[in-house]
Amino acid sequence: MSEIREKLSGKRHLLGQWPSTAICGNDILSSVLYSSGIVAKKAGKLAPIPLIMVSVVLYFLRFIYEEVVTAIPLNGGSYNLLLNTTSKRVAAFGAALGILSYLATGVVSSTSAIYYIRTEFDMPLVGGTIALLFAFALLNVLGITESSRVAMVLFFHHVLVLTVLAVFSVIHVFKNPQIFKDNMKTELPPVDFLGDIIDSNVFTAIFFGFAGGMLGITGFESSAQFVEEQQPGVFRKTLRNMWAFVSVFNTVLSILSLGVLPMEVVYSHPDTVLAEMGRTAAGRWLSAWIAYDAFGVLSGAVLTSYVGITGLCRRLASDRVLPAFLLTTNKWRGTNHIIILLYFVIASSFVIIRKGDNVIMGGVYAYSFLSLMSLFCLGCMILKAKRAEIPRDISAPWWTCIFGLVFVVVGMLGNLLGDPKVLTTFSLYFIIVVLVMMAMLDRVTLLKALLAVMTKYFPSRAGKASAEASSIGQVQMVQEDSDVAGLPVYTDMASKTVVNTGARGGRTITKAIMDINEAPIVFFCKHPDMTVINKAILYVRKNEQTHNLRIVHVANDSVDGDMAAVHRSFENIVALFDHIYPKLKIDFVSVQGEFEPAMVQWVSQSMGVPVNLMFITQPGNKEIHKVSTLGVRVITG
Repeated sequence: MSEIREKLSGKRHLLGQWPSTAICGNDILSSVLYSSGIVAKKAGKLAPIPLIMVSVVLYFLRFIYEEVVTAIPLNGGSYNLLLNTTSKRVAAFGAALGILSYLATGVVSSTSAIYYIRTEFDMPLVGGTIALLFAFALLNVLGITESSRVAMVLFFHHVLVLTVLAVFSVIHVFKNPQIFKDNMKTELPPVDFLGDIIDSNVFTAIFFGFAGGMLGITGFESSAQFVEEQQPGVFRKTLRNMWAFVSVFNTVLSILSLGVLPMEVVYSHPDTVLAEMGRTAAGRWLSAWIAYDAFGVLSGAVLTSYVGITGLCRRLASDRVLPAFLLTTNKWRGTNHIIILLYFVIASSFVIIRKGDNVIMGGVYAYSFLSLMSLFCLGCMILKAKRAEIPRDISAPWWTCIFGLVFVVVGMLGNLLGDPKVLTTFSLYFIIVVLVMMAMLDRVTLLKALLAVMTKYFPSRAGKASAEASSIGQVQMVQEDSDVAGLPVYTDMASKTVVNTGARGGRTITKAIMDINEAPIVFFCKHPDMTVINKAILYVRKNEQTHNLRIVHVANDSVDGDMAAVHRSFENIVALFDHIYPKLKIDFVSVQGEFEPAMVQWVSQSMGVPVNLMFITQPGNKEIHKVSTLGVRVITG
């Protein structure tokens, strides 16, 4: 215990305000490179208005994120929020959106990077994009991931470039005021409404411009993905900084573009508007500088997507939501090469299929991001209702949550009405990811069904002989698990190995089922409360695939009083529930000591149970809250 305490209390290298801001700021500020063109294409001369609206919405979303993450300060974003407030299946939907978001981030950022660099020299779009994705896949396999120092250099260089562009654009506007006046006289661009091109008006321009402008804040959720690596109090500052930077640059550059470029130029170069502004306002040198800066920042977003997808998939695999083989690490560098290479193959296939056109993947990105934002708003409301006693640094008003949710849904609706074909593509990708997760969550049921099919259509030749041998006493066998596919499974009592299932390959299937069900789950219980323990049992039966639950009580003389009486109460309650739920083996374990992070780690190491498969009730004070920040799941109030 002393070694564990020393390790936990040892100094960790945690990120400060500006390194943390830089890591997530590169993600959100990279979207400035293409958001101006997207919004202008839909809102025309009114483009600054929807971008200001986006800034206002983002201001209120800040407080929602702050409440959620200070209450549950764990990496994982919406998946972790939903896991601690709802069921594992609901959380899996959030995780599926996260996977799609990272996938779309990599595709959109890599293609956008090549679009910008192509303004300086010729390069094949598809080949260049795949080469960029492969380069960062190789870097991740080698273990060279994000560095906070490199991120800070990229971030402040990007801020410098945008500032220089803004200054030269202001000078150009004062020298050439006629461009702005002419743009104000232009008609609003026609918009795509459910596949038909219609004339626009002020409402439709702002509505669809707002929907497109929500793409300009993608990356706002990234700080929540590495909150455990940040110093205390830094997370809220990163949100404030991101809001300030993206609000200023999105709005200012959008206004200045109206005074630098004629609207027809903006419409014809929506992917590289800033480079065109630099060329017009200062000359080719600034255009080239912007192009190389864009390539660097967008490449950084590709690296972020690799790091993010690896962390998320690793967490999902350890939670048994994705296959365990994804946790495999190579002996050479110790990295999760399977996750990295799968990501590269899938992302590259999208680039090849779409021939480098990122319009569809940009739509998938928008749906994924906005869906994650809406889940955060809903999750915050659930957190208020079901986990009100969890300590948090700030409590966002209910109207803020509702306001944020409504406007995020409006953004989703605008993207749907603008191009409904994107929803079909998004739904297809989403369903595929969800099906994989649901198969993992129901893999015992699927294996039982497979065993039943194999028994009926592919019976084993040795089945009859084994049954006869058992009847005459040659092998001592019992019907060990009659609920496996509803069929008798005979086990050799001497070796505890499956002898006969009546199906070809049945022993392999049955062993897989037994291995899955033998994985233990730990529930820390403070008091011998039948209601609380029953809630925990019901939660485990509904959300986890196991036949092994351990109720652990950390006994403390100064708190528990008559420990013998407490132990007897626990033993009686656990024995009762062990009979009530015959398919679930429930054990009671008492540990002497103080309930603290070191104790949780000690129990985890002693029992061989990962911390993420340990559960507690809602923590009501700061000390117990420290335990939940280790990754212990909150499952009941």
